[in-house]
Amino acid sequence: MNLNKIFRSHMVFARNCPIRVFGEGKGIVSVRFAGNFKTISSDKDEWMLELPSMEYGGPYEMEVILNGEQIVLNDIYVGEVYLLAGQSNLQFKLNESNTPKEMYESNNKLRLYTTDRIEKNEYYTSDDGWLVADINNIDHWSALGYLVGNAVSKEKDIPVGLIACYQGASIIESWVPKDTFKKIGIDIPLENRGWGHSCEEYSEWNGDGVLYDYAFSQVKPYPVSAVIWYQGESDSTVEEGKVYVDELAELIRIWRRDLLNDKLPFIVIQIANFIRGGEGWPYIQQAQIDIQSKAPFVKTIISADVCEDDDIHPPTKHKLAERITKCLLNE
Repeated sequence: MNLNKIFRSHMVFARNCPIRVFGEGKGIVSVRFAGNFKTISSDKDEWMLELPSMEYGGPYEMEVILNGEQIVLNDIYVGEVYLLAGQSNLQFKLNESNTPKEMYESNNKLRLYTTDRIEKNEYYTSDDGWLVADINNIDHWSALGYLVGNAVSKEKDIPVGLIACYQGASIIESWVPKDTFKKIGIDIPLENRGWGHSCEEYSEWNGDGVLYDYAFSQVKPYPVSAVIWYQGESDSTVEEGKVYVDELAELIRIWRRDLLNDKLPFIVIQIANFIRGGEGWPYIQQAQIDIQSKAPFVKTIISADVCEDDDIHPPTKHKLAERITKCLLNE
């Protein structure tokens, strides 16, 4: 029997969500955590065990016994957990931004877990486990992820976990199961799609359903407090822009289903203005506003007035991070 790789020392569980532990293989599983204990017997290829939800707290120790083999994890917290998903503007690293150096700081209660990518990860992989935010490693964290996570943690004095599940130049079709959009009547010819669909450099991960199967599957059904979604630049033709709100609504429905939370908050970051974005760019931006009325529990963060418009990867991330933070703090 195997424990999913996301379960490591230094991890963060989401407050007020079931403590959900899962993996692969058949047999008997026991989990002891924060005074709770449960044993299950599984005859399926995948197993999952749930313990009661908890309030903010830690550090705790977890003991997992898989068919008699003991695994002990330590320095575990219960706090807020944010799933960072989308493409390159969320993948954009802190040291690539123009964030003032005085905003860089260590934080023992801020942790990052990075899923494996089809494109070789430049720095962290799942093998690194959950990293504790340290002045010596945050350079290579998602700029928005670090800035938002650190601000929420400091403001509320709580643990925050970040799960990095993004891929630069990814198309939205790759983040849902194969043929999802065809089933809801969306089937745009390749010649009317954006550059991300046909570029050979990105073809390895931009197939229909590829990143859903490879990347998102590494996370589900791990409970999270919210999804921060920043994507759309690769789907920015007029034809795609006209249906993007329906595509995004379907992605949100599927991800909530798979994460077992039909009220899971989504923070959608509107793509920034880009002077070379083309005619379809405003359609995507409008769709990202309209999603708030299309799907419940969705908030859109406007980026246009706080980001540069002459770079598809605007280096100013700290001002945008402030808006995301205020939204998460309900300010």
